[in-house]
Amino acid sequence: MNPSWNQAALLRELASHRLGSRVLCFDSLQSTNDKALELLEQGEPDGSLVLAEEQTRGRGRRERTWDSPPRLGIYASLVLRPMLPARLLPLVSLAFAVGTAAALRTAGLREVGLKWPNDLLLGDRKLAGILAEARGDGELSGLVLGLGLNVNQVESDFPVALRQTATSLRLASGRSWNRLRILKALLLQCGEEYDELQAKGPGELLRRFEEHCVFSRGSQLEVDAANCVRQGRFAGLGDSGELLLDTGGAAAVAFHFGEVRHVKRA
Repeated sequence: MNPSWNQAALLRELASHRLGSRVLCFDSLQSTNDKALELLEQGEPDGSLVLAEEQTRGRGRRERTWDSPPRLGIYASLVLRPMLPARLLPLVSLAFAVGTAAALRTAGLREVGLKWPNDLLLGDRKLAGILAEARGDGELSGLVLGLGLNVNQVESDFPVALRQTATSLRLASGRSWNRLRILKALLLQCGEEYDELQAKGPGELLRRFEEHCVFSRGSQLEVDAANCVRQGRFAGLGDSGELLLDTGGAAAVAFHFGEVRHVKRA
């Protein structure tokens, strides 16, 4: 039996956290990011947390569906108002990826890896995804950071099409997990990464992301961005979190978005 979120326990356990000190918990939402975007526009303060037991239209990048069965995962979005210039806002999602990976490694999953720009993997299977979004035609007043983490799913809980590509904490460890305990650890670690980014800039964050990245510098990659496919060697990350690809030219090519794949040698 997978217990539901308990609003009183959430408020009690997260009261000391800057991220999650205000919690809005729902039985079902189409998307926690959509709800958080509404709250962002209404003036919700930095660090407010939207949680749902299930999402009926959960999504990842490129409007892909994020499977969100009831009471099995963490489907959460945070309202954020970072004190950063606009060009550095993409680093917020990298900070939360690094923080999430660090919390899971501390909990015993030492093999968790990061795949640029927003996926957490165990081996070659997706464990979690992060989606940062903002609205507005003028100057941005903030953004929303969504996290989908597969926690207590077993194989039969995933759609057939995902059973070879997705995993969960339970499948990886052979045991069930307390969702509140892992959520608390994630918010604490992500809060530290978020605060350090704002206080000290991107240097250490980029180093930590590369340290846990599933591909190392010099790896042969293929990047598909806006239906333009390029191949080259991974040359690190730029100051705004962009992926740098050495394609043999005078300067590395920078990608701010795209699908990345290892190129297997024949």
